[in-house]
Amino acid sequence: MFPLGRILVLILQGIPTAILNPFFWLVIFIAWNQARKSASLEKNLFGVTKTNPLHKAVWATLFGIAGGIIGSLIVILLGISITQAGIAYVWPLAIILALISPHLMCFSYAGGLLALFSLLTGLLDIDVAGLMGLVAALHFVESLLIFFSGHKNPIPVLVRDERYGIIGGFSLQEFWPVPIMLLAILTGNFQAIDMLQMPDWWPLIKPPVNIAENLNVIYFMIPVVAALGYGDIALTKKPKEKCKSSAANLFAFSITLLLLSVLASRLRLFAYAAAVFAPAGHEFLIITGRKNEQASEPLFVPPIHGEMVLDIIKNSPAEKMGLSSGDIILSLNGQDLDEPGKIHEILMEYPPFIWLTARSLDGTLKKLEFNQFPKGISDLGVILVPKGNTGSYVVMEEGGLLRKKLKALFKKRHQEEMT
Repeated sequence: MFPLGRILVLILQGIPTAILNPFFWLVIFIAWNQARKSASLEKNLFGVTKTNPLHKAVWATLFGIAGGIIGSLIVILLGISITQAGIAYVWPLAIILALISPHLMCFSYAGGLLALFSLLTGLLDIDVAGLMGLVAALHFVESLLIFFSGHKNPIPVLVRDERYGIIGGFSLQEFWPVPIMLLAILTGNFQAIDMLQMPDWWPLIKPPVNIAENLNVIYFMIPVVAALGYGDIALTKKPKEKCKSSAANLFAFSITLLLLSVLASRLRLFAYAAAVFAPAGHEFLIITGRKNEQASEPLFVPPIHGEMVLDIIKNSPAEKMGLSSGDIILSLNGQDLDEPGKIHEILMEYPPFIWLTARSLDGTLKKLEFNQFPKGISDLGVILVPKGNTGSYVVMEEGGLLRKKLKALFKKRHQEEMT
């Protein structure tokens, strides 16, 4: 019988060691700094700040710890060992790939390429099944984190669309510090002190043959810190729906890669399949996601009549009234809102009582009211999708540092040739 209770206790005892690792706090700082930049972007685009950097960093840390506990259980349940997994080679290659494009820093690409190199040349002694299993386990955790927390802090943005001009959307940026227990292997004679006896079917991902042939194999847990990130933009779906879709796709990818890793530890043919699927499957998710986003109609397009709500400020009159993201405010205090700036003009008089008519994305009409007597109401607390094609917006750039440097170099040479 699998000793789940004992293993969970050992994980909970080991996680604090990972939390004390300086790298864990570095990842928290990166998450906080990312949130601080997001708050600055909101201020520049809309004149208000929704994101609380400290609040976001704290929640990212708590979700990361929970993800680490689940990830540790997955790693130990499958028996994924980092012995001979080639982690020392994966990190440098991932950093090099990130110079080409940020999304290539994912271990799916570096791990898959190293695994293929090892299989085809034999120059690196890498446990392909273990490496691919670790990549799959981390993506499994990432899919859960995206599902449960990826939508918690969406950042409202404005982007330029070729069809509709400036439209609204949400940038989804999350970064989680994940303290996780991984397995390593020792061989030799050991005294059976405080060791767990695992069932005969374990591990599901078998160790390399040179280790498996040894009769005295001991697995031990080591605490490490992983940094998982998620970056996307929601233009055709609300943030929660976008995260659910992304998480479901990543979950399916991770389960498939886990199955291939289990098979790869038994049949060499599946080692090739896992090594190819890791980068190819991950890239397929990204390409199809972008195509689906481009083919679908954006949600937050400036309406002909009224003003569309992109986002709501917390504890504002709009939130207390029941306005939601995507609502179109048709009238305020009996006046139509066909002209830009009409809401501001009405609220300049500090009315103590307001009433409005709005239409939600599903076509439902809302009649809402709010009073703030005797202070009066000067601001609804909404971020609107601007009408017209003027104003600041976000430019979505592709490519990493190396590609940008090369692009700048070629542009400079072209200008010199022209002169």
